[in-house]
Amino acid sequence: MLGCFSFSANMKNSQVKKTTLDNGLVILSETIDYVRSVSLGIWVCVGSRNETITQNGLSHFIEHGVFKGTKQRSARQIALQADLLGGGLDAFTSQDVTNYYIKVLDSHLTQAFNLLADIITNPTFVETELEKERSVILEEIKMVEDTPDELVYDLFAASFWPNHPLGRPIQGTAESVNSFSREMLVDYYTKTYNPKNILIVATGNVTHEHLVDLAHSFFAHLKATDYIPIETTPTINYQVTVHKKKALEQTHIILGAKAPTLLAPERYASSILSNILGGGLSSRLFQTIREEHGLAYSVFSSIEGFRDTGCLSVYLAVSNQQVRKAIDYVIQEINTLKETPVSEDELSATKEQIKTSLLLSSDSISSRMSSLAQNEMFFGREITIEEIIQEINQVKVEEVQALAQDIFQKDMLAITVLSANDKTKLDLSHLG
Repeated sequence: MLGCFSFSANMKNSQVKKTTLDNGLVILSETIDYVRSVSLGIWVCVGSRNETITQNGLSHFIEHGVFKGTKQRSARQIALQADLLGGGLDAFTSQDVTNYYIKVLDSHLTQAFNLLADIITNPTFVETELEKERSVILEEIKMVEDTPDELVYDLFAASFWPNHPLGRPIQGTAESVNSFSREMLVDYYTKTYNPKNILIVATGNVTHEHLVDLAHSFFAHLKATDYIPIETTPTINYQVTVHKKKALEQTHIILGAKAPTLLAPERYASSILSNILGGGLSSRLFQTIREEHGLAYSVFSSIEGFRDTGCLSVYLAVSNQQVRKAIDYVIQEINTLKETPVSEDELSATKEQIKTSLLLSSDSISSRMSSLAQNEMFFGREITIEEIIQEINQVKVEEVQALAQDIFQKDMLAITVLSANDKTKLDLSHLG
């Protein structure tokens, strides 16, 4: 798991350029002249963590709503043109951003840009279409509730970051989604889809001048406002929570601890720590829990990083009778990392695993587009893959152990369990 790393790769014949329009909108491009495609993304720097409790899910609803028709195109026309371009037009909402993206042949860039720009700047939000999409989102929420390995992450976040937007589901709840009116949608869209919050990024066979001309044609008329998205720092809650859900054959478990923030220098050591713990087939948790004891099919660790907080979590799913044993093995491996330094050989192998994953990702122009955007939004600058590799190479054994000792302290481990059984039957009394 690469965790917090995003990069731009200074490969042969590639070039990164940046322009800012008078209204504050930023344009980034990476020209790669030996490919025949372009990956285009329009990023809006607003997500679920910028919402109040009554707005929970509003960013996600808007992401759906803009596809339901514009002043120039119906929803069907949007879908037909996207299919004709052949680039897989799509979008997603996260805690921090909303992204609209498409990958097309370089000869189709102008049409693709026109389509994306129209969707983002001219949505009509017709009431009847919004009602249809409300039903679609409610079904999406039900789908998560029927998918225990996704639901357990929402339950964990709610417990780990209580009473904070980071602890609420990105798609909202049935209650919040049903409460949204068209007026709420339009008001929130008008405030947040502000040129100061918009970033346009393209990688591939594109010239920066052409991208700037396109951006100027479709976005220069937008007026910047003084609106600043709400963003507060969460308080972390460490406790054991058990949620009962009928008809589950397995118990789904997440153990989590505070990790370095997305911006912290320690993020490189935390990625190495996470990979050693549960980042691959040779990781300690995979070898102990799956290979040695046969307790789980899936077990892994990952890092979720934000500007002001972070979480290193372990996920596994086991039979209801093996819950206590599995959790004890996870805690045992955590304690070993705290008490005994990793070997130089294990550290070196983990570094190679991370660097290889980064280099393989750099072959994808879509990954490079996403990395350029994220580095601009969170760091305000280009971060090359060479810089990341240099930082990874400099991480020492004692740094990994010190980080493990810092984040895995007594009474600073949160556990969320989703099971068909209650806490008593699962025998979790020893966890408090």
